[in-house]
Amino acid sequence: MAKILIIDDDQQICRLVGQFLRMQKHEITTATDGEQGLKLAAEVVPDLILCDLEMPELDGQGVVAALRQDARLGEIPVIFLSGCTDRGQIRKSMNLGGDDFITKPARLPEILEAVNARLNRRQKQLQQLDQQLETAAQIFVGIIHDLNQTGPEVRWLLDTNIEMADKQNQIIQRVRESLDAGRSNPEPPPAAPAPASLLIKSHNRQQFLKLSEVKALMAYGEYSNVYWGQDQHILFRKPLKQWELELPPEQFVRVHRQAIVNLAYLDFVEKDAAGKPQIHLRDFKEVIPVSQRETPNFNRRLKNFQAR
Repeated sequence: MAKILIIDDDQQICRLVGQFLRMQKHEITTATDGEQGLKLAAEVVPDLILCDLEMPELDGQGVVAALRQDARLGEIPVIFLSGCTDRGQIRKSMNLGGDDFITKPARLPEILEAVNARLNRRQKQLQQLDQQLETAAQIFVGIIHDLNQTGPEVRWLLDTNIEMADKQNQIIQRVRESLDAGRSNPEPPPAAPAPASLLIKSHNRQQFLKLSEVKALMAYGEYSNVYWGQDQHILFRKPLKQWELELPPEQFVRVHRQAIVNLAYLDFVEKDAAGKPQIHLRDFKEVIPVSQRETPNFNRRLKNFQAR
């Protein structure tokens, strides 16, 4: 069984194709526009997406372009299901990252054949990746163990906070365990030479983002949107509860169930009509409310931060 997301502004298509694929034991989610489709993709993280090409507002090309720039969603196979017959548009759609193109009206067996082909191909790719990661893990752990025994300090691996897929997290954990097991000196290691940072992928480029540059983190189901710079953000598969354990407590504070803010970027605090605090961060469009439950903690942490 696979998780399949259908994005089509034709509700009848969503219903008919969805019902047919459910009969094949697949888990189906549907969206009737591109924006809703991207939101559901972030929540569900489907194994495959069937997407219409011509939709109002955000069309299929916009959907696939956004997906391919997302570190978490970029590898999801996308099959276009469209009545478009323009060769140029079809070629452009595939160049943006589409995996297959089915022209409407399409027979249900044809759709199923394309879905099965893409799911089987994706499964083989994941199996190959697992094998490569396992081999890399064995080599990596051995190298780090040798370095640790012969002298060079690699403590930064323990202190650098890098968001990765589950399998890669397991590799890093094995490296950490190897370092801890092989470290004979009970004295605390020297401080990390650089601040903790996040590895992010933006516009097909990887870069490190210092935690001190993060302005706010917003809950998004089991994910979190991390904001920095001028309205830049990226989705991480990590809940806010986990971020609370990892972020510097003197600088980052939970202000309500769905938000953590960096006090270093605080512009000013005002009260709404009901007398509840609202936070304005520098160069951040959204006004963030402080819940009644978190207000005492926020006020205390803000006072301590300003007194530093």
